[in-house]
Parts: sequence; C-alpha cells; structure tokens
Amino acid sequence: MTIYQLTREGYVIRGGDTKVPIVDSPLSPNTNPDFLEYKAWLAAGGIPLPADPEPASAVWDRIKVERDRRAALGVKVGAHWFHSDEKSRIQQLALTSPTLTIPPGLQWKTLTFTPPPVFVTMTRELAIQIVQATAASDTAIFIAAEVHRMAMEASPDPGNYDFSAGWPASIEEEANEAGIAFDARLL
Repeated sequence: MTIYQLTREGYVIRGGDTKVPIVDSPLSPNTNPDFLEYKAWLAAGGIPLPADPEPASAVWDRIKVERDRRAALGVKVGAHWFHSDEKSRIQQLALTSPTLTIPPGLQWKTLTFTPPPVFVTMTRELAIQIVQATAASDTAIFIAAEVHRMAMEASPDPGNYDFSAGWPASIEEEANEAGIAFDARLL
C-alpha cells in the first residue's frame, strides 16, 4: 500500500523517499506522473499523513530574525525616534566622546514621521541619551526574544507558536496606531 506524507514545502513524500510536487493550477497544470498518481490516490479515498512538526530550532531562528529586525527599528528619546541601525549606532556613540567637538547647531535627522522630515539639534547630551536608550531597547528586545524562546520550547506545538506579540513598543507600532503605512526598508 502506498503511503504519502505531507510536507511544509509544497510537495508530498511517497513511500518515505520520493518527493512529489503538488503545486497545480489551471494556468499551469501539474502533469508530473507522480502527481497524477497522487491525485488518483486521493480520489480513491487516500488520506496523507500530516507533515512532520516544524522543529523548535527553525522557530527560534525566526524569533532571532524578528529580534534583530526590531533592534534596527529605532529608539525613542523624548518626542523623537532615532535610527538604531549599525552605522547610526557608531555615529551616535562617537558623538558621546568628550574629545570630539560637535559643530554648533549640527542638525540630526530623526525617524519621527510627522511632519517629515524632522531634524533636531545634536548635542553630546542628546547623543548620550540615544546611546542609553539603545542599550535599554536592546536589553528589552533580547529579553522578549528569550521569553518567546522559552514559551515556544514549552509549547506542545512549537511550529505554530505565535511570537508576534510581547515585544517592546517600536516606531512601527506607533505608525500603525496613527494609521500611517510603515515600511522598515525605508529607515
């Protein structure tokens, strides 16, 4: 008796070793003989085995991607959001040096989105506040990721663990609450 098992990658496995692509559409019909045999098997009442559960390590990889994405979404100091990508962090850290003379009236672009663009006068004190806010944000994001990791690993179904909530507030949520379309690629 033929046994098929579903996968999460768009094919089924027949007999434990043959990958059968199951993508089929009227515009691009799947004429693969193995697929046609699978369709006939289904029509005759065959029920494929479910896909293997997604390993916790794959979910943890996705949580880490979200953690790193959020670390680059900016940090809020006072009323303004500031860039927190790697290049900006280096620039901001350099501005905290007491041996560096910051040009008077240096204008620094923020991430604040209303009205765009928003510039503020950069001072050593502001740079220190941004670096401190970045450290606090990184810590909060790291803790949220670890909480998600522990909850996901304790979940009866790690592959379906939802880690979309429970993160520190970001400019992305602020934009969404204000009804503004947000695209992190534009940061």
